[in-house]
Amino acid sequence: MKLKVVCTGYENQGICVMCGGELPKSRRVYCSDKCAEFYKHLFFWQTASHDAFKRAGERCQRCGRGCMDVPLLGEGSWAERSGMEVHHIIPLNGEDRTWHRLNMPYNLRVLCHKCHVYEHSKEYKQKVMELI
Repeated sequence: MKLKVVCTGYENQGICVMCGGELPKSRRVYCSDKCAEFYKHLFFWQTASHDAFKRAGERCQRCGRGCMDVPLLGEGSWAERSGMEVHHIIPLNGEDRTWHRLNMPYNLRVLCHKCHVYEHSKEYKQKVMELI
């Protein structure tokens, strides 16, 4: 059985999953459209990753390379074709990223493919450990 990741702690309690407020009779998950949009903005991968690209100005936050500096690759989303990727600073460790508490803005960083590979390398991890 797969467990659903809890993002706010209010999930499956019969109250608004975003604010913990009372649900009006006409609603089952969120007390308002505002709470629904805010929850989606913070925890849903598709929205969170898109927002990360916008915040980064569509540039790699490590080397500064922009989407126009990278040749588009095949079909798929702009991110897939540009080689720009969204990196989880605190890793998911194999967990499903669709709805996750680590999709928060503070934990997402836009990197070009080369920098993303580097940040997952042993060399990078050793440098980080030396700083601690």
